[in-house]
Amino acid sequence: MRTKVINSSIDMVPVLRAFDSEVKKNVFDEISEDWRLVSEITDKYGEEGREALEFFEKINLVETKWTTPEQGIDGRPQKMYRAYYSTFNINISCPITEMSEIFRIVSLDDKEFKKLEDEIEKFIGDEGKSGSTVAEHFKLSLPALKSIMRRSNKFVYRGMKIEKRK
Repeated sequence: MRTKVINSSIDMVPVLRAFDSEVKKNVFDEISEDWRLVSEITDKYGEEGREALEFFEKINLVETKWTTPEQGIDGRPQKMYRAYYSTFNINISCPITEMSEIFRIVSLDDKEFKKLEDEIEKFIGDEGKSGSTVAEHFKLSLPALKSIMRRSNKFVYRGMKIEKRK
């Protein structure tokens, strides 16, 4: 296994969210042992298990591969997941004000965070908007906005522009 190096304060967001529920922790433990089919995880942990796999994939904590059609369901290939890293090496230095913004976003409860996501989604529309425009509109610091983008599964940064994930 490999070591995930974290040397940016914003990169702490997904790490702190990666194990924030019992399901995420259990799913990660399972995929740390061996390759697991998405259907195995979904059968055992439900939709929350599938979402955990997608989150791990988004933050590059897992590797994936496809089964052959014979190994899949109804002759269709299926995605398999395995943990890519076994350790973290965290080495960051940043202003306390920046870290406090990051912790604030990470610690928002899911309901409050979803409300903020929905407001941003409505504001950026289908075309997207620049990060600075979004930050200014919502009176957010750039580290806070970047933390929201790292936590969310709805958005991606493309250059300086925030767009809906397709």
